Amino acid sequence: MRRGRGPVLCALLVALTACGTSPTSPTPQEAARTAAAPPAVQTPRPEPPTPTPSTTAGLPNTPRFPPRVPEPTPTPPTTPSARKAPTAPPTGKPATTATSAPPTETTKTTKTTATTLRIGSWSARIVRGGQEAVDACRDAVQWAGPDLGTENGYAMRTAVVVGHDFCGFGQLATLPIGTEVTVETPRATLHYRVYARHLTPGRGAPAHGLYWGDLTLQSCVGPDTGFSYLVRV
Repeated sequence: MRRGRGPVLCALLVALTACGTSPTSPTPQEAARTAAAPPAVQTPRPEPPTPTPSTTAGLPNTPRFPPRVPEPTPTPPTTPSARKAPTAPPTGKPATTATSAPPTETTKTTKTTATTLRIGSWSARIVRGGQEAVDACRDAVQWAGPDLGTENGYAMRTAVVVGHDFCGFGQLATLPIGTEVTVETPRATLHYRVYARHLTPGRGAPAHGLYWGDLTLQSCVGPDTGFSYLVRV
């Protein structure tokens, strides 16, 4: 009896194994849904753009701000081409080379009509006049003496220029010895140097006998009157 059951059990196991591996047939509802669904469309994945030379040329390897300016490429020096020698004209006459004369620059020279006294960066116009011109406080006044440039201190021909200290001319009487003074006239530019100074008591004191050198500059100094004596150099 035990031996008769063995083949039967083996046949049952084979039948169950075959059922498990065979595909199951779909039901009518599942088949209808499968037929109605559209087929799936596979969309290709976009590939990352490859950088082109037009977008990456000139960029530094690492970020840098501000960006470095590219150095210019040195250009090789060009040699001038050799000029051909002028050929003689067919008439047999010697060839003439036309040379253009350089343009001449016309320089306009503005000739000054005023006389200017310059001491360093300070300057003032010089006019001839008397006490009224001095009190006007506009210009340095040539009080006495010959025209500037024609003076002669050795012959006691001294040009005298004065001005009030409260009008800005006080430095005329306090110039250090060795100070360079320039006078620009319509005829020439004159250069002088201070060689001595003198102080006399009283404002506006008589200056008789106190004018010396080629040029004397005079002004009040506090309660007194001062003089700077200059020689033309």
